[in-house]
Amino acid sequence: MEGLNISSLLTWLASMIGAITAITGAVLGFNKKARERFKNLVRRNTDADDMKNDIESLKTSVSELIELQKKTDGCQQLALQAMLRHEITDMYYKHLEDKKLAAYEKEDLIKMSEAYEKNHGNSYVQEIVNEMRHWDLAM
Repeated sequence: MEGLNISSLLTWLASMIGAITAITGAVLGFNKKARERFKNLVRRNTDADDMKNDIESLKTSVSELIELQKKTDGCQQLALQAMLRHEITDMYYKHLEDKKLAAYEKEDLIKMSEAYEKNHGNSYVQEIVNEMRHWDLAM
């Protein structure tokens, strides 16, 4: 045992477990009677009906969550659309008199209008965005 260290012990143990697993697999693969006994042993130690009920319950819960997510996505889309419309019109009326935007504001405007368009925004906002795109840059 002096020359036996932990790593060689673990290697030997893993080899033994692998050999036992391979032999068991071979026996179960070739011997129908042994395979049936193994299946029955597994079935006795696991309650298939409970597992099936649990799976059905999980399927129902997932379906309910998916439906809730669809409803939530619709509400979030409407909220995002309203916020983008508000920000764009607020920016429009804030700078309407001088018709100038800072470079970062113009960049934000373009990004917001693209997002608004993807969220099926209306033409009113697109009209004011088109007008604002032609405004000068504030220095």
